[in-house]
Amino acid sequence: MGNIMNPKVVMPLHTLTRFKPFAQIDSLIHHFLPHAEIEHFSANRLLHLDRKGERACLILLEGLVDISRIDDGILKGTLKAPFVAGISHPDYMGNAFHLMSATAVKVAILPYKSAMTIIREQKLWEDYSNYLLYIMGLHSTLSNHSIGLRSRDIIRDCLFDLMNENEQYRLKTNACKYIIEKTALSRSGVMGILADMKKENIIGIQRGVLIFINDEQNSHRND
Repeated sequence: MGNIMNPKVVMPLHTLTRFKPFAQIDSLIHHFLPHAEIEHFSANRLLHLDRKGERACLILLEGLVDISRIDDGILKGTLKAPFVAGISHPDYMGNAFHLMSATAVKVAILPYKSAMTIIREQKLWEDYSNYLLYIMGLHSTLSNHSIGLRSRDIIRDCLFDLMNENEQYRLKTNACKYIIEKTALSRSGVMGILADMKKENIIGIQRGVLIFINDEQNSHRND
């Protein structure tokens, strides 16, 4: 009998992103670009998924964008170019996330309805399906990766995610702030655990910036 995956084990975000369907995303972008408007934004700008009251598709061509939940502001992750946002849920569903440029970005914007028309007319369903499967995997990981974990394990996973971010982004990001925004754990609790991990030489932090992280041999997920 073949091995059965433990349903409680969720793939870490930094592992899942290795399966990003670059070819399919590039194909969608290739077909969208002739119908889109190119724009540039500096860092820390809110990027809207609507134009003149109409839902929009945003194509990230260069740079990094933070995605946070609107209701509580929790940081869910960082989008890296190339990426397409705004076409992963039906038109009748409201937008639940904020997009904020983490670096200077180059984006292309077109109406959601235009993007869906292009997918239909150009028969891009296979590319679109692979893109949606990846998005579903991201949502599943972001929703479930902290279930059953100790605070220390949650913080460790966040640090691994941060270590796997673009170096430019990591070197200007405060590790404690990054963890708090992603988890809503208390600042005092996060600072205490980071201090312990630093004493144990599990992590290296200088002026709030994560320099290195070593795996913990004795750190386990709860059964």
